[in-house]
Amino acid sequence: MAGQAVLSAFMQVLFEKVITAAVDEFRLLRGVRGELQNLATTLSTIQALLEDAEEKQLQDKSVRHWLAKLKDVAYDMDELLDECAAAKIRWEMESRARRCSWKMQVSGCFSDSCWHRSSYHYNLAHRTKAVQERFDRIATERHNLGLQVSGGISQLQITERPQTSSLEDDLKVLGREEDREALISMLLSANNSSHTVTVLPIIGMGGLGKTTLAKSVYNDHRIKQHFQLRMWVCVSENFDETKLTKETLESATREFYATTTNMTLIQEDLFEQLQGKRFLLVLDDVWNEDPIKWYRYRNAIIGGERGSKILVTTRNENVGRIMGGWPSYRLKQLSDDDCWELFRNYAFVGGNSSTHPNLEKIGKMIVKNLKGLPLAAMAIGSLLFSKLEEEEWKSILRSEIWELPADKNNILPALRLSYKQLPSHLKQCFVFCSVFHKDFVFDKDRLVKTWMALGFIQPMGGKRMEDIGSSYFDELVSRSFFQSHKGYYVMHDAIHDLAQSLSVEECHRLECGLRNVGLEKKIRHLSFSTGGIPDELFLRLKCLRVLKLRRRDIEELPKSIGSLIQLRYLDLANTGIRTLPQSISKLYNLQTLILRNCNFLTEIPRGITNLIHLRHLEATSTLISGIAGLGCLTCLQELERFIVRKDDGFKITELQDMNELRGHLCIQNLESVVDRKEAGEANLHAKEHLSFLSLEWTKDRDLVLEDEILCEEEVLEDLQPHHELRELKVMGYAGTKLPSWIGNPSFCYLETIHLSNLMRCKHLPPLGQLPLLRYLDIGGVPGLVRIGQEFHGRGDIKGFPSLIELVLEDMPALEEWVCSDDDELLPCLTDLGIEDCSNLRELPCLPPTIERLRISGVGITTLPDLRGSNCQFSSLNVYDCPNLTSLQKGLLGQQLKAIEQLAIVDCEELILLPQEGFKDLVSLKSLSIYNCPKLVPLEDDKRLLPRSLTELRISSCSKLINRLLADCKDLASLKHLRVTDCADLYRFPEEGLPTALESLGVFRCYNLLLLPAKLQELHSLKSMVIDNCHQVQCSPEEGLPMELKDLLVCGCPLLQEYCLGDGAAGRHQLMHIPRVQFDDVLLRN
Repeated sequence: MAGQAVLSAFMQVLFEKVITAAVDEFRLLRGVRGELQNLATTLSTIQALLEDAEEKQLQDKSVRHWLAKLKDVAYDMDELLDECAAAKIRWEMESRARRCSWKMQVSGCFSDSCWHRSSYHYNLAHRTKAVQERFDRIATERHNLGLQVSGGISQLQITERPQTSSLEDDLKVLGREEDREALISMLLSANNSSHTVTVLPIIGMGGLGKTTLAKSVYNDHRIKQHFQLRMWVCVSENFDETKLTKETLESATREFYATTTNMTLIQEDLFEQLQGKRFLLVLDDVWNEDPIKWYRYRNAIIGGERGSKILVTTRNENVGRIMGGWPSYRLKQLSDDDCWELFRNYAFVGGNSSTHPNLEKIGKMIVKNLKGLPLAAMAIGSLLFSKLEEEEWKSILRSEIWELPADKNNILPALRLSYKQLPSHLKQCFVFCSVFHKDFVFDKDRLVKTWMALGFIQPMGGKRMEDIGSSYFDELVSRSFFQSHKGYYVMHDAIHDLAQSLSVEECHRLECGLRNVGLEKKIRHLSFSTGGIPDELFLRLKCLRVLKLRRRDIEELPKSIGSLIQLRYLDLANTGIRTLPQSISKLYNLQTLILRNCNFLTEIPRGITNLIHLRHLEATSTLISGIAGLGCLTCLQELERFIVRKDDGFKITELQDMNELRGHLCIQNLESVVDRKEAGEANLHAKEHLSFLSLEWTKDRDLVLEDEILCEEEVLEDLQPHHELRELKVMGYAGTKLPSWIGNPSFCYLETIHLSNLMRCKHLPPLGQLPLLRYLDIGGVPGLVRIGQEFHGRGDIKGFPSLIELVLEDMPALEEWVCSDDDELLPCLTDLGIEDCSNLRELPCLPPTIERLRISGVGITTLPDLRGSNCQFSSLNVYDCPNLTSLQKGLLGQQLKAIEQLAIVDCEELILLPQEGFKDLVSLKSLSIYNCPKLVPLEDDKRLLPRSLTELRISSCSKLINRLLADCKDLASLKHLRVTDCADLYRFPEEGLPTALESLGVFRCYNLLLLPAKLQELHSLKSMVIDNCHQVQCSPEEGLPMELKDLLVCGCPLLQEYCLGDGAAGRHQLMHIPRVQFDDVLLRN
């Protein structure tokens, strides 16, 4: 059964390839077109029988044998068609190389092209007829097997399903509340064993929810508080003590140890991490029954505090006995009610079954077949999601799979049924995943590319294969074949068992050498993680489509890799590869080449441009920028950076036909574009899939001539991108004006614009006309003097209708920003930043939507006003405004009821506070005033600070500090107080500090004589720092608060002598504090 489980999907693809070949006008196929047309008819007949055959093979050996023969001949035909396609590409490449004007030594790649096309035509025709005859014989045999026609060739369809939500994780532990609390209680209980570490095994069959329960326990807040260190290690069948010890260390440190294999070194590092800590280690999915292996691993986990625990999940009771410790915790099946509750939430939208009473009745009968297994409930519930026909539910209830005896792998009938209901194209995608080890973390993008390489995904309806594959993957996730975890995906071990029971023989993972592995010529996927690669290996793998090399010590590839003409996916990531053989340029079918983290690789062979089907080249920008003639790779989907040079093969015209590029594209060294003709030939306006485009000239060019400025203006004008672009960046441009297309309303999808280092630009374009522009950042425009109404636009669309965030920075000549008081101007703006505009004396009135304002290095004398009332304004930061003298005008004089954070820093001429101080800012939580030495308190005794304040930071405000500290006593919410560089501070107020204070820091207050009074009453104080307060002689007589956890004293010689000197009077006041440090002396109590 294994090899035939996904044959229907393969036959679908083969049928489509035969049809395509039959109508192909390429002369290679002339003479066999008739045979191909006849073959297509035969394939259509066979395809119509496959559904019945795949069902009957469960019980009928003759049908299994028939499917095996069908599979053999189908693969032979597929190999023939692939070989033909490769020959077609090869001859086209030869022709192109002869026409190539700059040669690039491409001709060397075709030195073995002496084989004669006429003999190849003859051989092709002979082999095609032979395959046709084999198919005919197989089709005839169907009569003896009683196979019935079902659906035939059909279009592949994807069911639209909603995205999973965070609710799913809560549902997975439904019905396990008692188990969860019992395990938590056991883990938190005192350790009565003679061992420092106690082992607690959870035992139960696959699909029962052991791992999910363990995760819920592991993440419980009580567990997090009780254990100082938590580690999680997935074990599975291969119990390798060195590997597990290394993974335990990695879990403890959250660091990856790539090459460390020395057990002694690993143990030493792990001991250091565990020493003195009470830890929890979860060993998930343990199968090992060898006590020697367990003892060797167990002995590596030493150094933890008494009360440390190891929680183990396993299917095998013997594992629990070997590991010792507590009696095993046996997990039972869910009750029918809990199982129904879980099933219902997966099968019905919103978990609501009451509107479908008939389906509810059938569903409860189905649940009885699930034997209380959560995974089965999730799988069958997902299968039936949004299906409202009673007959569909009844077919599941009546399925014969429920009656089949369990096989040797104990595959759950519910999972087999869920698999059986998959469309054929999803079956082969799922079954392929058996090649990965248990607990493998799947990257969706990489997996989809692998499926493409194996031919599981075909172009359909104008959609990209990547997009089709992504929808396939999402469908498998929605049916619970994968489980999402922080952007990555894992497969439950019971699901993996199912995939393995169905897996085909075309995939192999080589980890321990070649001797015990029968490498067949039909292998299509090979993951190779042994040492050296024999040169003859690739000569035996004619059908190989996916090759992944995993070892760091792999430094070179055999030249024979060029013989893998069907290869579509080559992954060399993280290897020590130093050079790539020139023969790699013969891999004409290659779609994906991964060279990430190949740190010793310095160049890619020139012939790489022969790989015209290459869609994904994952390598550093440095490697890719060294490829001459990159424009030949017209199927390439991503190119993060293109560095323009004036040499042939590196000009911007290479981009001309690369119209499949999507995502991000950064074009650098644009000063190397010689004229607007070259710029236009880059054809950027045709690249409709790009979402982000960065156009960059080299920064800080010393001298730009007048004719070069004119050239750059023309070049940028002709680098107009497609109107569906979403983000644009222009850097280092030397023109005096920006192109006409920037600000054109036709760019109706543009959301973000960054303009920087426009050294000669004198005017800004009408960016306010862009309807969806949300983020705008303009900086480094030293020639800009005035921002006028034209910036906001004058057309039907104007005033930045969607802008949320605006940043203007590094405009030293800017003197005026003209804005009307029109309510339609900036109607959505929430964030405004103005920085390094030293000549700008006044800011326009701010829109009522503003929430955050950042002003730094601006020449304003007063703060701007708000247009209308604003209940959303929450944050104001004013830095380095040397002309600012008063806060009594502008927005701080308005009713800012929502402001929570205020910082005024380095405004050395600031004198006047707001007329009512800050007390009317009733939501203010954080106030910072730094280096405002002339700022003085109000003349009357009005309170300055609001009662809402939780954090106060004051520095270099000597005239204000005493008044602010006097206000602090009444601030019941104040938790953090920091005072720095206040020379006029001699003592804190006698009334003391607020009792809610949690941290206190006093820095460089050189004239301070005493620490605050009544410190012992601050029962919330946890941390205190006294730094360079030279005159402080002693701590308060009543002592320090008992709750204090951390005391740091630096540069306070008198205080240190009082606390630590011979016969020190203050030493006893420190005895209750866990961590005390005086300069370099660290005390632990």
